[in-house]
Amino acid sequence: MLTELIEMIKDTFAPEVEVTGDTAIKTDLNLDSFEIINLIGMLEDKYNIDINALDIVSLITVHDICNYIENKKLS
Repeated sequence: MLTELIEMIKDTFAPEVEVTGDTAIKTDLNLDSFEIINLIGMLEDKYNIDINALDIVSLITVHDICNYIENKKLS
């Protein structure tokens, strides 16, 4: 799932940036709040999950997002 998530983020938001699991969404990719909301919507649609607005602040890196999605799919 991590590779799929990296490709989605890279293709949509940062084609010129090397994206890894340790890439910080806000600081490394310079995503603004609108782009982060767009990303959250894409993730909710793609993985059929609901992402709690309060949880967003803890999703710092691509790896954090991947772990969050995996945990949501298990619950």
